[in-house]
Amino acid sequence: MNTWVEYFKRYEPIKNNHAQMRENLKWEIPDSKEVFKRFCQTKEEAVEFARSMEERGFHTMIKHDGSY
Repeated sequence: MNTWVEYFKRYEPIKNNHAQMRENLKWEIPDSKEVFKRFCQTKEEAVEFARSMEERGFHTMIKHDGSY
């Protein structure tokens, strides 16, 4: 079974000023060229890597094939 993390840069456009509420962001599927993959040996390693990438401003998804 393979476990990997897919991650891409999170863009949050600012469409407000101090007196207005922020607009709800809509999910935009990223271009496949912007999505990076990193394969991991264990699920724990994948979780640790995903957490560190989220702290750097990336959106992450942990994926695996087979049953877990």
